[in-house]
Amino acid sequence: MFPRRKQKKKIKKALNDSNLQKALEKASAQHFKKYNRTQSEILWGEYKKKARAIREACVKKLPQLIQKFTEEAEKAGSHVTIVSTPEEALATMEHIARTKKAKLIVKSKSMVSEEIQLNSFFEKKGIRIVETDLGEWIIQLAEEKPSHITAPALHKTKEEVAELLSQHLGKKVSAEPKEIVKIAREEMRKYFIKADIGISGANLAVAESGTLVIISNEGNARLVTTLPPVHIALITTEKFVETLEQAITLTKALIPASSGMKVTSYISFITGPSRTTDIEKELVIGVHGPQELHIIILDNGRFNISKDKNLDKILYCLKCGGCMLICPVFKALGGHVYGGPVYPGGIGVLLTAITRSFEESYSLLDFCADCKKCEEFCPVGIPTGDLIQKLKTKRMPRLWEKTLSFFFREKAFADSTAQILSLFQKPFQKNSDLINLPISLGKRKSLPVIKPMKRMRDEKKNGEKIFLFQGCLVKYFFPEIRESVISSLSRIGFQVVAPPDQACCGAPSLHLGNEKDVQKLAMHNLKAFEKENPDYILTVCPTGNSLLKKLYPEIEPKSSLWTDKIFDYTEFMVKKGLFPESQKTVNTEKVYYHYPCHYLNALKLKDEPKKMLEALAFDLKEEEEPYACCGFCGVFSVKNPEISSRMWEEKKKKIIKSGSELVATDCPGCLFQLKTGLKDEIPPFKIFHTAELYDRVAKQTSKKRKLS
Repeated sequence: MFPRRKQKKKIKKALNDSNLQKALEKASAQHFKKYNRTQSEILWGEYKKKARAIREACVKKLPQLIQKFTEEAEKAGSHVTIVSTPEEALATMEHIARTKKAKLIVKSKSMVSEEIQLNSFFEKKGIRIVETDLGEWIIQLAEEKPSHITAPALHKTKEEVAELLSQHLGKKVSAEPKEIVKIAREEMRKYFIKADIGISGANLAVAESGTLVIISNEGNARLVTTLPPVHIALITTEKFVETLEQAITLTKALIPASSGMKVTSYISFITGPSRTTDIEKELVIGVHGPQELHIIILDNGRFNISKDKNLDKILYCLKCGGCMLICPVFKALGGHVYGGPVYPGGIGVLLTAITRSFEESYSLLDFCADCKKCEEFCPVGIPTGDLIQKLKTKRMPRLWEKTLSFFFREKAFADSTAQILSLFQKPFQKNSDLINLPISLGKRKSLPVIKPMKRMRDEKKNGEKIFLFQGCLVKYFFPEIRESVISSLSRIGFQVVAPPDQACCGAPSLHLGNEKDVQKLAMHNLKAFEKENPDYILTVCPTGNSLLKKLYPEIEPKSSLWTDKIFDYTEFMVKKGLFPESQKTVNTEKVYYHYPCHYLNALKLKDEPKKMLEALAFDLKEEEEPYACCGFCGVFSVKNPEISSRMWEEKKKKIIKSGSELVATDCPGCLFQLKTGLKDEIPPFKIFHTAELYDRVAKQTSKKRKLS
């Protein structure tokens, strides 16, 4: 309990830190603006596809690439050392420093150096080491750790940076970024000139030529790797590619994601120490650049993971850091709370499992909301959310998680419990839609009313058969969605069935880490599909849809027979062109559409809701990108109510600002959040699933037609 209590304190502190919130908001907004503009001007989809293929191929043959790189780098005059642990890496670097009698080391930004705690190691040995990256220098002075992979001081406002530098330099420093940069430039020059050794990381290493690829903007990496007489490059075993062409392709994918630009100021290709053949073509090592280049290749658990078909995708990471700036949890907490002891964010949780231990990552797993935003953004398509789910399974569910998972697994027990709770809720029922809780559940003070189970109405028609997979929230809280789907599709001529023997899709059990319960639920539902043998299977929840189409085939290969028949309701209606007859008068109701995260990022559905609502003649108020997560996120909001509440506040502001009377969405979970979160607003909002709006308009159209 103690670690969890300590974690809660850190969460509360981060959420209440106004400077942190200001810094995170500004950084994420500016990054998205730059990224969005750049990706619209380049072949971003093509870059991502090629980059993913390269990483996939190279990770499978890392030992061969490293061997080839070593041979070529040594031919070019480099000294290569391969080490397994941080301790070995530090010992090798100390040996080089002692041999060169080094007193001052300058370093460019390197997360691997953070991984092995390089700075504190050298300081204890009496050797001064100075960070030359602006962000790293700031946090070195503040005696903190990086809060972001590429922007280490992301958590600080310009005012905080100015105050820090004022204290360090003993003079007043302006909070203007230009002035801060000018001072950093002046301060750093003396260190570059005096340094005995320069230490860098590398973004990539090219096997065919023994070349290091270093990407930077500030210019400090160029100076660190050229001015001192000795250059030490510290790289990790997953960074190897086969060819220069592959390196260039990955660079084109990495830079927009990392900086929002098409290309950075500096891209260095370093092959061996500096050299010349200008005098009679005789090769001489060490001209204006380093006389020695030492390359240390650190494994630290990566080789083992490269052989794991479930977790090897972690090694695809290019360390661009872009995933963090679109992550709603990172934007709420920052990297000092969300992430491991070295690497921040969701990818940091995964890297902690590799470089430290699985056990050390376990306490961090519940921070992931599994919104899939990072997966959609990632330039190499790392399924971060899915990988975190696999670690949850490895961790094994705790007792309360097993109990909750049991509730979803045992349909009869869940039905009986829902019936009982529907009776007990009546004294607290505020209206037909909500109940006021006698005590606060996390941050939640109300819940949608549990609707007593009624026999589901199947419309018997001769048309194509549709199996409506309703999901738990529709079954127990929002049966009106089910009724709207059955009504609208039956009116068109489909035979719609919603069998009572269908069970939970398994999403809650998946997020609780109970893989066995997910498998049981999947097999149960697959039997229901086989029994009904429908022409189509429609879902009204994007999470359920994703599980049916993507996870079920992994559990039972035969389920792939259903994959092409599974559609989201709105997707189905739009693709089939099944709209009510055109409205003669435009509907003046303003509707704000909330994009469910899984709808966008797992199902890749973006245009369908817009087409649907415009066909229904609503005055659609589109949300400005980046789309905000509502914060429900299933089990996440139960485990992290404070974070969920902060995410909801951002969404709520956008909804109120839109001036809409209606709010629509395609996810019952989001509906849950919208109804409880907007309950006290005046004037009151009318909140619907898109299926309900469709049915409402279809009935109005039908009624008008009959009257005419």
